[in-house]
This record gives sequence, structure tokens and C-alpha cells, in this order.
Amino acid sequence: MISLEGMYDLHVHPGPSIQKRRFTALGATRLASEEKMGGLLFLDHTYNTTSMADTINELGLKTRAFGTIMLNEAVGGINPSVVEIALALGTQQIQMPTYSSRNHQAMYGDDQKIFPYKKRAKPYYILDDHGRLLPEVEEILELVKGSKSHIGCGHLSVPEVDVLVKRARELGCRVLANAVSTDMPDYPVDAQKRWADQGIFIEHAYMAITDVPHVTVPVERIVSQIRTVGAEHCVLGTDSGNMRLPDNPVALRNYVEALMGAGLTEKEIDQMTRNNPPVVLGIA
Repeated sequence: MISLEGMYDLHVHPGPSIQKRRFTALGATRLASEEKMGGLLFLDHTYNTTSMADTINELGLKTRAFGTIMLNEAVGGINPSVVEIALALGTQQIQMPTYSSRNHQAMYGDDQKIFPYKKRAKPYYILDDHGRLLPEVEEILELVKGSKSHIGCGHLSVPEVDVLVKRARELGCRVLANAVSTDMPDYPVDAQKRWADQGIFIEHAYMAITDVPHVTVPVERIVSQIRTVGAEHCVLGTDSGNMRLPDNPVALRNYVEALMGAGLTEKEIDQMTRNNPPVVLGIA
């Protein structure tokens, strides 16, 4: 059996949540601690998970929890004040909109089955009519600059990420392109390579190879993308928490076994699960 000791999972969706979740944040951390994992990054589309992660860390479990804020309508959207507070709380990832992004809603609407509340804000697009970042996005990047936090790309479109990555790297911000091979956002490999060449990290999620998304991605395609971009630029996450997926350590082990079965080496897995995540999280 593959050991998960020291591994990080940078994409975990625990309860409490407005969505029914397979486990709570505490339950996920306990399960990971039994495997002696290094850390979990908690995400929720509707609230900042940092306070929850910090409270769990007070228990002294083996695995360390980290928090994220996703700049969807529910937290105030693309709002520098929201980000300033999040940074003061020590939020590890400041992620651009997911279900509130124009790219997501153009593909899947407002996802009433998943996010069953009345949407009151227009979908977010982070560029102006001239293709430049909106002033509030510029301010958010300035706030993140020099902090231990990093930017997540959420479900933005490729043109938005192109501009975001260029400017973030100019300012010295770390950036993670989230779940690139999942059907949303489904970023093409040439874009992944372009961003990685600018020094950002590319995340591949286990959920992509399951029957949970609208489209299941062959694991061989993910291996090909990782090989094209380079494992030194990639990290793994499970995107676990969905009721149709297993518990987070089982999901990670399943993913690692599938990737290795499709050709990745133990050294590449080690790079993506043990070496790169602390750099993304600013704790290396």
C-alpha cells in the first residue's frame, strides 16, 4: 500500500457547507493524521475556511489544516476589503471566483442544484473592455504581494488567467491554477505550459477522473499534461468531500495509484505531493 506520510492534499471540501459533504473538516484532518499526512487545504465556495482550520490546528493533530477564501458572491465577490481581512486572518489561498465567474455560469448557469440560493450579483469577469485587470483585482494583488498567501485562479477563463498570471508574477505573488484538468475549468495543456513557464503551479484533482463531473477525464490525459508541464510545476488535490467520492485519504491514495499505473514515477508523485505543496503554501 502506498504511504501518504508527508503528503499534502491542496483541494478538500469539508462540512459544514450548504452542500451535503462526506466529512467535516475535523473528520478529514483526523483521517489524514492517521496517515501522517503533512497538510490539507480546505475550500468552500461560500465562506472563508481559515478560522475553522486554525481551530482544528489547536488540537495538535499530525496533519496541519490551511484555509481558503473563494471570491464568490457569497463572501462579497472581488472585494479588496474582504481580501484584506482574509489576509489578516492568515488565509492561505485567495481564490478568484468559481461558480460566480462568468466563465462558469456561461457553461453551467447558476448551478441551483449545487448552490441553491438566489444569485443577486452579475457573474464576475476580471478584465475591463481593454483587456486589463479591473482596479479591484489590481488592489487585491497588491495586498497579496509580500504575504505568505497565494492567488488561486478559480474558474476564470483562459484570457483572464493569462493577464492575472502575468501581473501577479510581476508583483512576486505565488499563483496556483486550480483543478486544471477537471471539466470546469478544463484548461488546455498549452495554457498550462505557458503559465508554468512563468513560475506558477498547476493543480490536478482526483475528481476529474471520476464520474462526478459532467465529463470524466482519462487518467492518461492527466499524466500527459503533467509530463508536458513538468512535475516540478504541479501539485495534486482530491477535490474530495462530494458524497460520491471516498474519504480524503482514500481518494488521494486512489489517485496516486491511478497516476502511477498510467506511467508516473514515485519521484514525480513525491515532487507533486510532498515537495511542491509547502512552496505553494509559503511554508517551505
